[in-house]
Amino acid sequence: MSLLMGSPTRTLAVPVAVYGNRWCGITQQVRRLLDRAGVDYAWVDLDQHPEAERKLAWAAGGFLHTPVVYVDGEWLMEPSVRELQLALARHGVTL
Repeated sequence: MSLLMGSPTRTLAVPVAVYGNRWCGITQQVRRLLDRAGVDYAWVDLDQHPEAERKLAWAAGGFLHTPVVYVDGEWLMEPSVRELQLALARHGVTL
């Protein structure tokens, strides 16, 4: 347990990535949830990586709603807190 952070850091054996925008409130909510739970994840700011945004929009059929969260093969578009919790739980992580 980290004395500075107040919660243990979890290292997942599965990849987690968050694609979104810094100005998006839902994206920041998802990132705070993962940060507070100590879940390691990759962050992709779509404002800085428009090519990633184009690829995600294409994969989503042209309509992209952020954030998009990748959890070991699962893609979640604009997930609720509960949907994210369930996806992580399927991969052995409880928040």
